[in-house]
Amino acid sequence: MGATKLLEIAVPGGTVAVEQAGEGIPIILLHGWAVDRRIWTPQVEALADRFRLIALDRRGFGASTAPPGLAKEIGDLLAVLARLEIDRAVIVGMSQGGRVALRFAATHPKRVRGLVLQGAPLDGFAPGPRGEDAIPIHLYRALVREGHIARMKDMWRRHPLMRVADPAARSLLDAVLGDYDGRDLLRPGPDAVTSLADSLAEVAVHSLVVTGEQDIAWRQLAGDALAYGLPHARRARLAGADHLCNLTHPEGYNSLLALFVASTGEAEAQRQ
Repeated sequence: MGATKLLEIAVPGGTVAVEQAGEGIPIILLHGWAVDRRIWTPQVEALADRFRLIALDRRGFGASTAPPGLAKEIGDLLAVLARLEIDRAVIVGMSQGGRVALRFAATHPKRVRGLVLQGAPLDGFAPGPRGEDAIPIHLYRALVREGHIARMKDMWRRHPLMRVADPAARSLLDAVLGDYDGRDLLRPGPDAVTSLADSLAEVAVHSLVVTGEQDIAWRQLAGDALAYGLPHARRARLAGADHLCNLTHPEGYNSLLALFVASTGEAEAQRQ
């Protein structure tokens, strides 16, 4: 990630690992499932000369020691903001990290300067994913619990959400997935989630909903629903990109993100 600073921030049950670089408007980067903060390398390397990039290993992943638990990640974000003395930040959530980002914006809108949802699911949105769009999480959990994590990761690498053609991007993704240890799949039960599909109108924050043009059909539908339901949202699709569009098409993604973050200045002025 270049010239970055690594911190371990105390949260209930352990720590979360936070890596930051640059100065300016703070951007919190939340990775998706089975990866870690390194998935944001193209953004940190390209944008740290303009913004303050803060990539963290969510609890249960990477170098964080706090046990997994989606419900506790809202508090983790508050702890990170407090430790780094940040009042308001742009919150970027990739895939599963988008669930955390959206819930944080819904519960703490005054701490959110802007919200970016990348390939994010929408809990409660129907119809749900089917066929190859679905993630066979119960099978993955069974494999990990039986000691077959290598087989589980091989299956996950071949899922449509993990499509990556570029060799350099594939190399980074393989390294990140190689370090995934399945801690979240070993916990007693899955996270209980509540629907947000019917309460999006209450999330009145400046938002950007982005998917790769070639992302799976259900994530495209969820993105359309998010952009329609959020009252201050813009919808964007990255041409030719799949689910991990920040990794496979970094130039286009970084341009979108930089323009959006800059536009939050106008929103801030109007708020004041």
